[in-house]
Amino acid sequence: MGSSDLNLKKSWHPSTFKNQERVWKEEQKRKEEDKRIAEMKKELAEERQLQDLQRMQEDAGTKKRSNKLDWMYASPNANLNGSAENNMEEFLLGKKNVDELLRAKQRQEIQAATEAEENRFTLSNSNANNERDIQAKIREDPLLMIKKREQMALKAIVENPLKLKELKKKEKKDKKKKSNSSSSDHKHRHHHHTAAEEIGIPETRDPAETTVETEAEREAVDEEVLHLAVADNPIYFIVNINNHYFWH
Repeated sequence: MGSSDLNLKKSWHPSTFKNQERVWKEEQKRKEEDKRIAEMKKELAEERQLQDLQRMQEDAGTKKRSNKLDWMYASPNANLNGSAENNMEEFLLGKKNVDELLRAKQRQEIQAATEAEENRFTLSNSNANNERDIQAKIREDPLLMIKKREQMALKAIVENPLKLKELKKKEKKDKKKKSNSSSSDHKHRHHHHTAAEEIGIPETRDPAETTVETEAEREAVDEEVLHLAVADNPIYFIVNINNHYFWH
């Protein structure tokens, strides 16, 4: 049969398991807090004793008072040395025995060894990270990427015979147009020169017009990618063919 006490079914009743568990947890928290308070009081008492000893030494003239903040910038090894001095003082005052000093010394040596190993590991990791950063910067360099694209574009043009043939044809057409225009200009100028000769003025020629281009020079195609302009999506090249520039 069930219990006749209906209060046991209430959430606020102290005899329920949940409420008892809650009370036990609060008691444990209170005990831990009391323990921490006792440890803090003990540390404060030790600090006061050390301050009293330092004051006595200063009054006796055996030790000078130091108000510097060197302890903030001291290395871990320096802290270990300071703790060793404190241990010796406590041993001389009778607060510690020899066994405790030896155990403290062993702990300090182990701690120093572990810290040295951690420092060595962190230095090696930092060097590795620096090398990775340098490699990543080289890979992501925009100038290097542009140079690679220029090389790829030049290689694609050189390896494409159809494109070379098309560029040669275009160059020949331009040369013919240029030769026709230069011949017509030459005839027109020759007519004026003959009239001038009749008057008595000597004929003058432009040295640039006296150069005659051979068929081999016309067929020679000098291809050079001078510029790479990267727009939003397309990539354009300026190709130099015998001092004539074409967009490609």
